[in-house]
Amino acid sequence: MKVLTAVLSITAIVLPLVVTPASANRMNGKCCMSSDGGRSYRYQRALRLAAIPHTCSAYAASCVRNSSARDDRFQMCSAAKAQCMQTGVYVGPYSMRQFAGMQKL
Repeated sequence: MKVLTAVLSITAIVLPLVVTPASANRMNGKCCMSSDGGRSYRYQRALRLAAIPHTCSAYAASCVRNSSARDDRFQMCSAAKAQCMQTGVYVGPYSMRQFAGMQKL
């Protein structure tokens, strides 16, 4: 019984030292960055979303651009923009998603 206890305690000490998480690498002096050099889908998507200005006009323009297959896109997106200019909350006319904290430009 003592041998089994000793083996288990040694295993418990050695295993955490050997196993390291895959994300704990270093790149450019910054800890825990991915080694793909910024080519991952999540990183690219975050950059694209950060580049969109958070204004009512920008969201209305992307609404018109993204709903090109719909005939009523100009009326729906313009109405969403007008509501956003009054309240500061953009509500997607087709998805009904709400984006708060918009600049009224």
